[in-house]
Amino acid sequence: MAFDQLVRVLDQVPLVSSIRSDLKGLQTLLLHRRAPRIAALGMPSSGRSSLLRALIERGPIQSPLHADHGQWVELEHKGAKVDWLEIDVSAEGTRRQWQAALAKQVPDLVLVTLEPNNLGDARAILERAKSLLPDAPDGTAPLRTFVLVTHADLIDRGSNEVEAARTQVETTVDATRLIADPPMAVSAISGEGLDALSEAIILALPEEARLEAARALSRATEARVRLGNEIVQGCTAVSVTVGLTPIPFSDMVVLGPLQAMMVSSLAYLSGRSWGKKTVAEWVGSLGVVGGLGMGLRYSAQTIAKFVPVAGNVVSAGVAGAGTTAMGQSAIKYFLRG
Repeated sequence: MAFDQLVRVLDQVPLVSSIRSDLKGLQTLLLHRRAPRIAALGMPSSGRSSLLRALIERGPIQSPLHADHGQWVELEHKGAKVDWLEIDVSAEGTRRQWQAALAKQVPDLVLVTLEPNNLGDARAILERAKSLLPDAPDGTAPLRTFVLVTHADLIDRGSNEVEAARTQVETTVDATRLIADPPMAVSAISGEGLDALSEAIILALPEEARLEAARALSRATEARVRLGNEIVQGCTAVSVTVGLTPIPFSDMVVLGPLQAMMVSSLAYLSGRSWGKKTVAEWVGSLGVVGGLGMGLRYSAQTIAKFVPVAGNVVSAGVAGAGTTAMGQSAIKYFLRG
């Protein structure tokens, strides 16, 4: 059962209005999900494309990812989806390209990339980037901005030079009064700083872009688990409400598809395909005892429905506990390995 079909079924279930916010959160996260929109501003050789490849890489890349400068590109690599925009701040017609891109869609966040061997020009680059940001359409929230020192692997490791470069850039950011997160030093080659950057990007994104972003940015392991727990909590709240309804067999009709959707969502978040085969893989990992346990839960819930009032409470408790246990098992299997 598709998620939109499941929502229509739940609309017919008594008491479901009490968990409308949980349902709406799940809809935004799962049904209305979209690729994150990221704009990268900087000089031509500041490592933007290599940074993107390192962020979404899943093993060796057979064919390079090409990003056309000055326009949005829908990139997809082994299930990772990102809408990517590169703008060269020194190019002729930069503002025209930027405004044309904004007319198509507004980025969720902006990366400003600086080369460690060219930090003397950092102020000019940051000033140029700062002048472009207000061009976002009226009514749009200020663009969240991350300033990155790329190619950190090229910085001399003596006397903590990486931190010194980052501090230098932070001072320059303050001098330009650019509103941005604290600068980060990253390397597409060594992977330095990419875990923290991936986590920060996902936290900065709107709700509807977080699932695809967490799926794409495989280094954001904690963000994946955090999102997984949100999905499980939302499904558990719905399960408890369904368990409270005095309709026998409603658990099998609603909870089965709901829990299957939950498990397949967690699998999708991990980078797996979204389908019955993936769910079957997880069910197989439970073994005979786990599968029998799920069957007994459904039986207990259905039998409890025939006991007035108290039976509904028992059914709700079994439904909630069962959904949580199932979700945590899937998180452990798909997201924690």
